Amino acid sequence: MPPSDLSGQDRALCLAYGLFALGGGLVMGVQAVAFVVREFDAGPLGIVRNFLRDATVNAATVFVYADLVLVWAALAVFMIVEGRRHGIAHVWAYIVGAPALALVASFCAFMYVRQLKIAAARGRGTEVAPPGHRTPTRGRQR
Repeated sequence: MPPSDLSGQDRALCLAYGLFALGGGLVMGVQAVAFVVREFDAGPLGIVRNFLRDATVNAATVFVYADLVLVWAALAVFMIVEGRRHGIAHVWAYIVGAPALALVASFCAFMYVRQLKIAAARGRGTEVAPPGHRTPTRGRQR
């Protein structure tokens, strides 16, 4: 389903997810470029080594870095489950994209695609029930 065919709520969610993905990718991209430019003399492996050193230089940075890694792992589980439920291809790319691009960009891109899949299923009348939700049955079950 093209984004132009979305209903109001689906369009609003896709717009929000798209803006967060784009904005987060831009902000984090600027930060990444600034770091690479500052550490350019260290070479490719030195840049990675210096990033990991800086990310774990004190208790505050370890806290933030560990929290991001744990959130990334939890979101990976969510994306795998939701990707299977809604038939989203290449979920691994969103998971790998988190450290390669930015968690905000890759997760919001996944949520954008997920919302498109949900809207398309709703349009076909094949919406997936939430986990643990029972669909009503007609007549008596024996």
